[in-house]
Amino acid sequence: MLSRGSALHFASGARGSRLVHYLTIAYLLLVAYASLYPFTGWHAPTPEVREFLTASWPHYITWTDIVLNVLAYVPLGLLFCLVLLPRLPRLPAAVLAGIAGTGVSLGMEMLQVYLPARIPSNVDLLCNGAGAIIGAAAGAWLGERWVLSGELRRMRERWFEHGTAVDVCFLLLTLWLVTQLNAEIWLFGNGDVRYLFPEVTGVTYSASSYLLLEGGVAAVNYLGVALMLTAISRSFRAAAASLLLLTLMALGLKSLASAALFIPGNPALWLTPGSMWGLGIGFALWMVLVPFPKPIQVVVATTCLAIGMALVNAAPENPYVSAALSVWQHGHYASMTEMTRTLSSAWSFVAIAYLAYAGYRVR
Repeated sequence: MLSRGSALHFASGARGSRLVHYLTIAYLLLVAYASLYPFTGWHAPTPEVREFLTASWPHYITWTDIVLNVLAYVPLGLLFCLVLLPRLPRLPAAVLAGIAGTGVSLGMEMLQVYLPARIPSNVDLLCNGAGAIIGAAAGAWLGERWVLSGELRRMRERWFEHGTAVDVCFLLLTLWLVTQLNAEIWLFGNGDVRYLFPEVTGVTYSASSYLLLEGGVAAVNYLGVALMLTAISRSFRAAAASLLLLTLMALGLKSLASAALFIPGNPALWLTPGSMWGLGIGFALWMVLVPFPKPIQVVVATTCLAIGMALVNAAPENPYVSAALSVWQHGHYASMTEMTRTLSSAWSFVAIAYLAYAGYRVR
């Protein structure tokens, strides 16, 4: 969105990027949502529930639970450490980040005591704390060399524009990656709000129409995201390399969600004819639009995301997806599924509002 000559006029500022702070706040909100969903039925706990910190090892804990609980808090410890590093030496920053991450987990577990649908666990606390410590250690070891003033920071300055608006765009693209963990949606099919209106029945389509609709959703949404990234890039090389990385990460997360949330797990579940030709068409259109001025790219990106959201909400329900996910809705993936679904629903609205504001600021 920033470019020499015709650009969005955003003050880059000598104060530096606030992206790490934005990512930290966003990740804290995601952790709170996943930890406290469904947010209903708050009650005074029984004395037995209050004693979860000293309870014995629960029989229902699996190795999958342990690994996921550790991994969930690694980014939090890392982000806390990155926030503290400009103000503290590496060791104190890592120690405080590990303590802060463990404290967040303790707070979430204590709040779960008051939620009948959630089970507080000292094992979860232990695993979350271990994840936060691992992330904090990684931040202390790699933060200055690679992130804050190292290779990644220098690459960002060479490849991308500066300013608060660019930081917000990076935040939106990061959250877009998180939405790929929702296995309920088609490939890149964000903005689905049909679950908020259960009385509205979906329209039925023929097999060929369904294929076209699925491909159209993938194409226009992918093109919108690709143009968002291109608009903050300084060159075609930067846009192409970062788009390739973003695409591979998105497909990897989509495969992970398909493998984890379905019985039997199938990481290639998203790999349908419609999604593949939609991805190909979206990329081809991106290649056509790369030479266009950035203000036009912003307008096209906004239009694509709006069309994609409309197509998703006009699409019929996928009975296989609904049946497969119903197996997990009462399991330990329910909160993650709900969190990613809510984020996926809201993402398109927020991204469209951001791009509309960006287009308004074009000079």
